[in-house]
Amino acid sequence: MEESMIVPSSEDEDMKVLNLTIHVPRHLPVSVVESLEEGMEKAVQIIARSNFFQDLVDSADKVARLIVTQVRPAGYLLEDRVARMATVKEVFKEGDWLTAEDINKLQKKPPARKSLPASDWKRRGRIFSVSYDGKAYYPRYQFDAMYQPLQVISEILKAYGECVDTWSLATWFHFPNGWIVKEIGNLAMPVAPKDALERSGDVIKAARNQKGTYVA
Repeated sequence: MEESMIVPSSEDEDMKVLNLTIHVPRHLPVSVVESLEEGMEKAVQIIARSNFFQDLVDSADKVARLIVTQVRPAGYLLEDRVARMATVKEVFKEGDWLTAEDINKLQKKPPARKSLPASDWKRRGRIFSVSYDGKAYYPRYQFDAMYQPLQVISEILKAYGECVDTWSLATWFHFPNGWIVKEIGNLAMPVAPKDALERSGDVIKAARNQKGTYVA
């Protein structure tokens, strides 16, 4: 479902009153919609005053960039990004990571191309990587002693489902999960999926029930 967004008309005497109805996803927070409204109004005013009005109208890319520059992220969005960055740094610092070149060197017969076999395994959904400081890294727990992909990893990735940003997946693997527990005396303690890969059934079930959050 979608709902309409009315872009407020300007109070500027040089401006004509014009109400625009724009459809936006219903689930967008009010703060985001308000920011879009303000950005659209400012963009229209800038376009109207420009000496290159016709050029701007003819160029969809220019108009799109103009709108984006006028939209400011809401405070909660900034807080979310800060929390994400902190979590990513923690996961990376505490993990054991391999580059494609590392994996290549650790093969019994390393392929000539340094990106192989990691890139091929990734393409086939057998492993995943994350990007950190512009470079791809693969979690060590995905591999056996011979640095071959564990079979359970591909099954987990299928159960987890489509993942646009693989840091959410890496975070899910890293932190204790309430769907996977171990008994310590009379207590049931949650276990991180990466530390319970031998319990394939439990981990795959947990992957199906994941909520996809960055913050532990």
